[in-house]
Amino acid sequence: MASPVNAHDLVAEIVQKKVPAAATVTLLRDVDGWDSMHMVRLVLRLEEIVGRQLSEPELETLESVRDVERILGSE
Repeated sequence: MASPVNAHDLVAEIVQKKVPAAATVTLLRDVDGWDSMHMVRLVLRLEEIVGRQLSEPELETLESVRDVERILGSE
């Protein structure tokens, strides 16, 4: 079952800024204010939401809002 958490809302929560809903292909590094600490927070929050540790391949391919959606949909 897909998560009720929206990828855009989650990224916006992490950076504490609005992320446009149409920005599915937006690279995380292009989100205003994004840095490595935001990535750590995102990974920890995703793991909390999906109830498991993210795999190495998931971590290696976590680059865009669409990738966040993919992980949220895999729980």
